[in-house]
Amino acid sequence: MFQEFYPLRLQDNCEVEHLLSPEVSQEPISLRSPASEVMTDFSQTEPITVTEGVSVDDALERMKSQHVRMLFVITLAGRFVGVISAQDIAGSKVIVYMQNHGVTRDEVAVGHIMLHKQYLRSLTFDQIRHARIGDIMLTLKNSGDQHLLVVDETEMGIRRVRGIISASDISRKLKVGFEIMYEAKSFAEIEKIITQGGEMVV
Repeated sequence: MFQEFYPLRLQDNCEVEHLLSPEVSQEPISLRSPASEVMTDFSQTEPITVTEGVSVDDALERMKSQHVRMLFVITLAGRFVGVISAQDIAGSKVIVYMQNHGVTRDEVAVGHIMLHKQYLRSLTFDQIRHARIGDIMLTLKNSGDQHLLVVDETEMGIRRVRGIISASDISRKLKVGFEIMYEAKSFAEIEKIITQGGEMVV
């Protein structure tokens, strides 16, 4: 049964003292860095999903276990229909639905309070490939969106969600609050904040 295989020679590790860590890019992230630096790319990272019939509290537990604050909502057949965030569940949406429909919290499902995909806006993957972080920031600032989907197209012409960009990811990677960026008068001011790592002086 094992004729085509052979055991490997095991090594002694007494003199091994170093652990390999991922190489850190020498180039610090800035407004002029490629937009792809702040995009969650589903060709490299599996999107975390929940079906629309799952209860909101079970969805929240899934977020906690996966260390995310947003889930992609799909049908039982696997079709993308929207997104739900921790803020949606913790905010007033659940209570309003309970009051309007006379149901208990256990009866409120993800599909009842999710943000439907028709209300989400997107950029194409091609746009992302030619954009910088500053371009994305300005886009988010002008639109007021917290998340933008990134959509691409297969060779067969099928459009699909390739990834997502969130304002929170941008602020985390630039190490500055997004609300501070919104208040800044110019990109020069934002760059100064990023460089100094401090807060904006009003």
